[in-house]
Amino acid sequence: MFGSWGDAQWIAFAFVFLGIALIAGLLVRRALPFLGRLYIPASVIAGFLIVLVGPQALGAWTGGRVELLPGPVAVVLSHLPGLLINVVFAGIMLGKRLPSLRTIWGTAEPHVLMGGIYAFGQMALGAFAVVLILTPFFGLPEAAGSIMEASFAGGHGTIAGIGGLFTAVGAPELIDVGLALATISIVTGTVIGFVLVNWAIRSPKVDVARKHTDQVSKASRLSEIAPNLGDTAGDVGLGAISRAFGAICISLLLGLLLLWGLRELTHAFGAELFDDFPLFPFALVGGFLVQLALSLLRREELVSRRTVNDISGLSLDLLIAAAIGTLSLAAVGAHIWSIVILTAISVAWSVIGLLWLGPRLFATHWFDRAIPNFGQSQGNVATGFILADMSDPDRRTGAAVGFGYRQLFLAPVVGGGVLTAFSVPVIQAIGSLWFGVIAAVLAALLAWWGIRRARRRA
Repeated sequence: MFGSWGDAQWIAFAFVFLGIALIAGLLVRRALPFLGRLYIPASVIAGFLIVLVGPQALGAWTGGRVELLPGPVAVVLSHLPGLLINVVFAGIMLGKRLPSLRTIWGTAEPHVLMGGIYAFGQMALGAFAVVLILTPFFGLPEAAGSIMEASFAGGHGTIAGIGGLFTAVGAPELIDVGLALATISIVTGTVIGFVLVNWAIRSPKVDVARKHTDQVSKASRLSEIAPNLGDTAGDVGLGAISRAFGAICISLLLGLLLLWGLRELTHAFGAELFDDFPLFPFALVGGFLVQLALSLLRREELVSRRTVNDISGLSLDLLIAAAIGTLSLAAVGAHIWSIVILTAISVAWSVIGLLWLGPRLFATHWFDRAIPNFGQSQGNVATGFILADMSDPDRRTGAAVGFGYRQLFLAPVVGGGVLTAFSVPVIQAIGSLWFGVIAAVLAALLAWWGIRRARRRA
């Protein structure tokens, strides 16, 4: 049946395989309720199921006699994360009404500062750990100086997106290390965040909105602030999904043109800086340009945020399942102690940052406003929103709104943004030690700014 298949058939079948894996992950999540209580996504479970039926588990246990993951499908899956992350980033700005920066900065500023401190702190601590411990004692390549921030604050898509940079500097094994850390981050972010929220609720010294239900604000997540009245846009000849898909594709094209232009510009000066640079940061810029054009033309209703979220969500689910499913267990095993040490450092930094920075950056309801930033530093944006809802289910404090607005400022820069992508060539040029020093200085400056701001407002 499969013997006469060409590349096109295998690519199509890979998506069928992924879809079945996602449904299987959902069924496992339903069958094991504790996974739902820990907020483990079905896509993560699907990724582990793919590993189990592949050559590294089932194939190895049966001596290669039984294997449910065909080789051509595995090849397709290994390439998908690096492609799908571009779709996710292209949709970040689409469908959102572009608000006045002055209007939203007051709400977002402490969240932006805390997120920046977390990100640069992860870069600094990760770089110092690589230079002082992981490279000399465990053989981890020095190019891993920023892998903690890329994995924990960035996630699977970021690692997949900068995978070409790791390969270009001769450290392809860092892709599997980063994917392992990104997978661990989802668990640590939700589990430890759940413990912290319950501790805060029970502590008489911490004021948590969940203890009070006397009033409910209209604060909402950024993703729920609709830029238009619905999914309909009159008789334009295309449905909502088609319009959103077309806008994403135009965003990708604009991002690609920007990247190609920068490559040609640097080539003219004899440099190859952008030759291995990923597309996804420029896809975000492309999405901003498309949304800006829609706003200027007063046709924002053509692209629905809800529909863009559906497409981006599907891409992210496929990305995570494919990334985990093609994880090299051998590479993870070879660097297991580096993974353990980086995880311990990241968790400790995030917890200390929450408990020490939170009260100093936020004048009121510090825990409610700090906990989503903890969630993103350990998992992703979704983890941050989950913890915000745990702490403030009635959304009285506006923490979810400020955290959502934070993405407009930080998403293009760190946690998978331009600086995260640039970190690999920068480390290659100056070394992890100096990279760590610069990141530590930036984190300290942001902390000084945030504490001074809070004192001035108090």
